[in-house]
Amino acid sequence: MKGNLLKEIRQYKDMTQEQFADWLGVSLSSVALVESGHRGISDNLENKITHKFDVADPNFIEYKKRKKKTGDYFLRQNN
Repeated sequence: MKGNLLKEIRQYKDMTQEQFADWLGVSLSSVALVESGHRGISDNLENKITHKFDVADPNFIEYKKRKKKTGDYFLRQNN
């Protein structure tokens, strides 16, 4: 997952980086570093995102290349 996709998901949830980090249970610096491209996303963080969103397609990150809207990938949004 690229940082720009992480940012798109965060913006889809209408959250700040701090809110998103708290929601996922990770540090703010982790989110900021991934979004800025200074760090790659870990499998752990990717798994947390797919679990939190109850992803309809577990490979949604790879299929993002097909240009669907972010919301089309999720069954429901967990708050």
